[in-house]
Amino acid sequence: MTIPAAPVRSPAGRAAGAVVRGRTQRHVVVVADRFAQFGRVEHVLTMTELRALLSADPAGADGCEWVVRWGQGIEPEDRELLDGRVDGDGPIVRVADGEALQPPPVAPALVHKQRPENVLLAGLRIPSEAYCAAELRIHRDNELTLDHYTGHHVQGMVIVEAMRQICIAQFEAGYHPRLRHGGYAGVWKRLNLSFEGFLFPVRATVESEITHADLSRDDSVKFRATTSVRQNGDVAASAEIEYSMIKQSRIDALERRKAEEAAGRELRER
Repeated sequence: MTIPAAPVRSPAGRAAGAVVRGRTQRHVVVVADRFAQFGRVEHVLTMTELRALLSADPAGADGCEWVVRWGQGIEPEDRELLDGRVDGDGPIVRVADGEALQPPPVAPALVHKQRPENVLLAGLRIPSEAYCAAELRIHRDNELTLDHYTGHHVQGMVIVEAMRQICIAQFEAGYHPRLRHGGYAGVWKRLNLSFEGFLFPVRATVESEITHADLSRDDSVKFRATTSVRQNGDVAASAEIEYSMIKQSRIDALERRKAEEAAGRELRER
């Protein structure tokens, strides 16, 4: 899906500056145009603005060295724009140390999604059976960001879906391999969610800790977990979740029966 390009504004006044090797060094976060409202604040550029900076006329270069950190919505093809830009006649633009090695998103099947742009996790880590964590990754074409007016922050439904995905990934990577059945589906019983602050389209982590696991029936495995989304050391949101991972064939049969009942009642009541 193509989105309108964000209006190009001069970035020079919106980045912190320091003189390094005779050049003014400015550190900025770059986000996808999808998050253009966040791009209006100081220290932030949109991808359109970065492109304009890269194509600047060398004769009009201001002698700046721009140090880029990647925010949300930036994909590998965007990062490739900076290849070979460390030296040249125009403004110097380089990636901050450590920014070139971004973890890849998890496979869609691991979080029960079909489209890769809807995956919200990258760099999944499972140091123990009860705990896992991942980087939050919001693709610019994620289904939850396509038609929503959020202001500067990321909408709460992205947080809820990220928590759902970390629970699914924790099961698929840590528990599913030991079970006999093939596919499973997640069924949520209870969600006690608290928003502690705004989440912005920069780096964040998603965590899940299982507090109780009932593995007595391998066709219906039950869990309780605490999940959180953290940014810059602060908790943006946390939740207590109670859910089951149920054999897919059992869910399919139950849903079909319930769907037929719903359709029948609709016809009888009209």
